[in-house]
Amino acid sequence: MTQLIILGGFLGSGKTTFMVKAAEMLERRGSTVSVITNDQGDTLVDSLYAAVDGIDTREVSGGCFCCRFPDFLETVKALIADKTPDFIIAEAVGSCTDLAATVINPLVEFHKDTVKVIAYLTLVDGLRLQKEYLDMDLFKPLEPGEVLISHQIRESEVLVMSKTDLLEKDQLASGLSFLKKLNPKALYFLCSSHSGDGLDLLLDRCLQGFPLDFSQRVPLDYQVYADAEAAYGWYNGSWKMESQIDQDPMDLSFIIMESFRNPLLGEVAHAKLFITTPGGGLKVSFVSGHIQADEIGLFEGKVGRMKITLNIRSACVPETIEQHVLELQKSLRDRGLQIIDYACNSLIPSPPKPYYS
Repeated sequence: MTQLIILGGFLGSGKTTFMVKAAEMLERRGSTVSVITNDQGDTLVDSLYAAVDGIDTREVSGGCFCCRFPDFLETVKALIADKTPDFIIAEAVGSCTDLAATVINPLVEFHKDTVKVIAYLTLVDGLRLQKEYLDMDLFKPLEPGEVLISHQIRESEVLVMSKTDLLEKDQLASGLSFLKKLNPKALYFLCSSHSGDGLDLLLDRCLQGFPLDFSQRVPLDYQVYADAEAAYGWYNGSWKMESQIDQDPMDLSFIIMESFRNPLLGEVAHAKLFITTPGGGLKVSFVSGHIQADEIGLFEGKVGRMKITLNIRSACVPETIEQHVLELQKSLRDRGLQIIDYACNSLIPSPPKPYYS
């Protein structure tokens, strides 16, 4: 039977990179793997990143797994019918929580003959933990954003501190101590998807299967949860770029990412960029002011044609993000780049209404 690993964790916690690296590692071990990406909108960097890497990829868009559970289940069934993978790794929307009650429990209770859930992992961004979470009141949260993040951590039975390659030993220790106080019942793992540290150990443990006892539901005020999601504007856009003078994709990616240090955007929870060229792809993330790149395939160096896919989640209205992107495009034109076939959609997430409540 196909085995399912579900990933949760706040925006920018590293779920997509973890998912792709885990899929690569499992395939090197001889297993077949498919992945499911998830978002409130469409035109997803996550899907491009996984697909360009050669991983069989499907997506559930227009809402989280919990609110679009029938779509999620049909996607799982279609993957099994088409590919019969040994494993499916599915990453939920980063602003979603209560997955234990609304996704995991229904799968285990009603659909155990379709797929076997072996792990629900919640990733916690180690860098953001140091920069932000330690200063929040996650033990008695009042602000909507704090309520959401606190609930994500406290509902999980398996917590993974990610991006450990960016932290010092004392930061790892203090972060782990903080998390254990917030959720003493969880199992804990340290992991860096970029360096690979801890990934083998975690996958070995996943293959053994984790206990999935979510009988004690962590309370959650759904109005506060809705307020937390609505605090962020969501933007997904894409366009093609051409230039008579060849351009360096890496240089352009950092020019684009540096533009998000704009105070008018508020807190940029996560900006994701994928540049597609004839010879490969480049994924770049902006989280808590930190920029990190993942290259797929060999770049030819400078190129004259490329495609940009951009996803932004920021604490401002979507119109502000759209205006920022238009101004960004103007600066790219000033560098001699032609913008072609621009399309975008933006939104504020609707209040969550899980299929199973």
